[in-house]
Order: sequence, then structure tokens, then C-alpha cells
Amino acid sequence: MAAGVIAPSLTEILTKSIHTGIFPDEWKEARVSPVYKNDAKNDPSNYRPISVIPTVSKIFEKIIFDQLNKYFNDNNLLTTCQSGFRSLHSTVTALLEATNNWSVNIDNGLINGVVFIDLKKAFATIDHQIILQKLEHYGIDRYSLKWFETYLTGINLIFTC
Repeated sequence: MAAGVIAPSLTEILTKSIHTGIFPDEWKEARVSPVYKNDAKNDPSNYRPISVIPTVSKIFEKIIFDQLNKYFNDNNLLTTCQSGFRSLHSTVTALLEATNNWSVNIDNGLINGVVFIDLKKAFATIDHQIILQKLEHYGIDRYSLKWFETYLTGINLIFTC
């Protein structure tokens, strides 16, 4: 019942956001709370931040992700080596593929050189202009680029304990 009442208004708001190229500031407010992981409770590194964003933001992000993911897949823009954030791919399938390649190399008398990189907080540390330039390079139109720019800027974090 509620979905039938909310859906038309929400659809109109989301459509206007896309057409105007503006992600509303109110949707960029995240409440951040520290969650204890393990070991000494007086060590800040033993806590991880959990961000709670508005539900409408989560819904919209999922819609945009699905559209962008479809665009990238339909146009074969993703490397076959990428496993993260792809359906039917995971860290397990990536590891299985890598170990299979290593086994084939060993069977052929080759040496494997492997480098593991932990990209902690990669999205939070990358220059957003690089993301926008990459999206433009892959054919994302200027209205969508404007939307992504407003999405990536002006995030308001509210820290709670």
C-alpha cells in the first residue's frame, strides 16, 4: 500500500534529479558512528566507522549503479580482470582464476610474480576529478557528469558516539 503512494512522488524526484544534474544536498548527509572491532577499546584503530545515509540516497544509488553497470557491461568497458562490484564475479572467483593462471605458469616452467595491494579507503582518497574524467572518457553525457559531480561533492558527515 505505502509503496503505491510513495513510488510516484519518489520517481518524480529522482527523475528531476537526473534531468537537472543535481544530487540534493539533503541526501548527502551521513551519520557516522564508531563501531568496535576487537582488542583494546582505548585504541582508536580498533574501531571502524559506519555511515548511515538517508534511505532515499541508498535507493537512488542502487538505481544509478544498476544503470551505470548495465552501460559499462553492454559496451564492454570493464576489463575481464575486474571482480569487484560485478555480478557473477567475486574475490573468490578472482582468486580461483589467479591460482589457475599460476598453476598453468608453473606447469610451463614459468615464474609467477605477484603483488598484492590493499586499497583501503580508495574511493575516499581518489581525486573526484579523475573519476569524472574517466566517466567522460567512457562516453557518459554531460548532464550525467554534472549529476555525478554534485553527487561526489559536498558530503556532510555528522559524527555521533
